[in-house]
Amino acid sequence: AKGGASSDNLEGRYPPGIYDRIICDVPCSGDGTLRKMPEVWKQWHPDYGVKLHSLQLQIALRGLALLKVGGIMCYSTCTFNPIEDEAVVGELLRRCGGAVRLLDAKERLPHLT
Repeated sequence: AKGGASSDNLEGRYPPGIYDRIICDVPCSGDGTLRKMPEVWKQWHPDYGVKLHSLQLQIALRGLALLKVGGIMCYSTCTFNPIEDEAVVGELLRRCGGAVRLLDAKERLPHLT
């Protein structure tokens, strides 16, 4: 059907492999902002990151699907929770079976080290 919001239309709207660079700034528990945003404490719960993990992974996988071969994706959160950071990146690497790799940002951004 034309004009609907089906997944077929989304695929046509955003065909795979068209972007050179993608910033994948996913929703997170926000515990990395607690010092400057104390109101986050009122909403924060230890299980929040566990609940967000699958959504973060889904968004990151979609980001990779939209990336050209040889492109670069930056995965970003404002949390220190390894379930939301390292575990998502680890699962991306596992699922992609060698099709993606980690880059050391030191060479590209030496002023950040």
